Amino acid sequence: MHTLIHSAKALLTLAALSTALHVTAAPAPRGPSTAEERARVVKLAAESQKDPIAVRAANEAWFEQWISDVPDYMFKPLAVANWCMRSAKGEMRKVIQFQFGTSALAYQIEHNLPDPQKPEDVSAVNLAGLEGVLAAYETLVAKDPGSRSPKMDEALARRSKGELAAFAAEIAAR
Repeated sequence: MHTLIHSAKALLTLAALSTALHVTAAPAPRGPSTAEERARVVKLAAESQKDPIAVRAANEAWFEQWISDVPDYMFKPLAVANWCMRSAKGEMRKVIQFQFGTSALAYQIEHNLPDPQKPEDVSAVNLAGLEGVLAAYETLVAKDPGSRSPKMDEALARRSKGELAAFAAEIAAR
């Protein structure tokens, strides 16, 4: 009987240790992004241009975690992204940051540029981010004219003259 109790205790200890090891083990690194995740980013970029505040509120946590976790798409801070954020007012900065990120990554996904290295690819990603930001900015200003930004208005004027790519290149060169 004593041996049976001792064996039962050993089994319970082994089971507890096994469970503890299973619970505390580091999660396996995740694999590449899925087609569904990439499609979601592309959809977010388009939807957030039409309703930037609501789309960001509903998806920002997921998007930030996705950027942090996926090994196959790189989002590097870009001078144009920083310019956009500095050009916005108050809480609109976070909306603009989200919009630039989704627009830039949507472009990378659509053009199969997981980690753009060539200068022309980086320029195209910058331009896509800026275009997305300006579309969202127009939506925001239509709802709240008080959120106007002279710098964003300058970018809109350059876009209307067909000079947005040159404007983005000027910002990136600063």
